[in-house]
Amino acid sequence: MVPVRFVAEAFGGKVDWEDSSRTVTIEIDGKVLTMVIGQELEGFDAVPVISSDRTMVPIRYISEELGANVIWVPSTRTVSIAK
Repeated sequence: MVPVRFVAEAFGGKVDWEDSSRTVTIEIDGKVLTMVIGQELEGFDAVPVISSDRTMVPIRYISEELGANVIWVPSTRTVSIAK
């Protein structure tokens, strides 16, 4: 899980927050992703959460939805993302 703003802005995107519905929206290259805090993401066994006033999302979900490749490197325990 990573802060949504960190990933979205790294891809050149814009993040919006709707407090009343607890919804975060990411817009990148004409694509729009909408996630609701506490609601399971389609195809993932995870939900966006708020931790220390930050919206945290699974990095694989965001990256793949935005057309990037996610690679886990076990030897260094790191994630590599390429778009």
